[in-house]
Amino acid sequence: MSISIQLPQQPPTDDGKAHLAALHLLTLEAEIRRQPSRQDLLFHLVNSLHDLVPYGQAMAWRRGRKGGKFQLKVVSGLPVADRHTPLAEALQGLLAAHDKAGYLNNQVTFEVQPPGNSAGRSPLLDFALRHALWIPLRDYDGAVNTGALLLREQPFTPREQTLLQRLGETYGHALRVFGRQRRLIDRLPLSKRSLGIGAAIIVAAALIPVRLSVMAPVEVIADQPYVLTAPINGVIRNILVAPNTQVQANQALVQFEDIQPRNEMVLAQQQLAVAQAKDSRTSAAAFNDAEAAHELAIAAAEHDLARVNYEYTLEILQRTLIHTPSAGLAVYSDRRDWEGRSVQVGEEIMQVADPDRIAYRVDLSTGNAIELKPGNPVSIYLESAPLGGIKAELKSVSYTPKTTGGNQTSYTVMAMPTTDTRPRIGSRGTARVYGEYAPLAFQLLRRPIAAVRQYLGV
Repeated sequence: MSISIQLPQQPPTDDGKAHLAALHLLTLEAEIRRQPSRQDLLFHLVNSLHDLVPYGQAMAWRRGRKGGKFQLKVVSGLPVADRHTPLAEALQGLLAAHDKAGYLNNQVTFEVQPPGNSAGRSPLLDFALRHALWIPLRDYDGAVNTGALLLREQPFTPREQTLLQRLGETYGHALRVFGRQRRLIDRLPLSKRSLGIGAAIIVAAALIPVRLSVMAPVEVIADQPYVLTAPINGVIRNILVAPNTQVQANQALVQFEDIQPRNEMVLAQQQLAVAQAKDSRTSAAAFNDAEAAHELAIAAAEHDLARVNYEYTLEILQRTLIHTPSAGLAVYSDRRDWEGRSVQVGEEIMQVADPDRIAYRVDLSTGNAIELKPGNPVSIYLESAPLGGIKAELKSVSYTPKTTGGNQTSYTVMAMPTTDTRPRIGSRGTARVYGEYAPLAFQLLRRPIAAVRQYLGV
């Protein structure tokens, strides 16, 4: 909502002029409060004061960073301000000289003329608007990072300076509303020297040598256990011990279905008895019968064949009950996973392990692999004790990767404990595997660089 002022027909008196100026001042303050953004506020500042205080040109200036030079933002009568023109650069140098001297912290008037240290012919020598007035717009901390420069041919009167000081305070108050979210950033010491020091610190930190490390899943396994495998093709009837049970040497662990092996053994035993009887009869008849003497060798061969077949079936029957040659802990999943299941010769059923002899198996994904050597340190963080790291030492790394669950390929890394801590076999967690030393920047950017290279194919 705009406020219109009806001017009188007769020339106003001094009191009337003061009254009109007060009304105009109130109108400007009302318009200032309605500006939606900082840019609109600065545009209003340079284009709306002419009726109150005549001027030839007005410019709004703002620092690009804390402690930096003022940069041209808005020029009266122009939609876009070009700060790279010779006049704009000359005015920027003039403001920089006054700012260095501390003149721009308050409202000040001065003559537009080149600084004493300017080189060459300055555009300010031919500039017609010789008189300038600087209006500072203060931030929350009182610093002057924004201001307006009014230029004209005649000097500014004390009355005009008083009005502009009042309006400068109003514009500064409105500007602080838009600058609230940048208050912390503006306080940062972003000078060229501080930026150089910060860049040097970052570069030095990036070159700090650190040890490369990767995280990967780990499982506690037995070290050199006795692997109990299926000695025959058959069906498992019973697992005679529960998982994680301590067993003794020569203790029976697995019972296969033995109906067929037992019947084959009985049949082979009967066949052996028949062959033995035939061999005895042929041997007795060979003394008197020449034909029986010819069949003596055949009967002896059949007897030997029957004996071998019997011994084979007897051995198969004996293998239906598996014993362990050593004492230890029976390690397998669950009885229900094996009882009633058909297995082939050589298929692993369980392990008999020494609980005090363990190792750590780490599945290191190929996308996260680094160069590893035997003897590198490894830290183990188990799910049962996530805060207590267990020290270990890398023993070996598989030459080729294998495919794990979820179609992920990973290398098998084996690590051996270096402390007296012996976690339970089967425990899982996370391992941190350490590689060689490299700059910190390489450690931080290794994965992003690899992802970009895979995406771009370079």
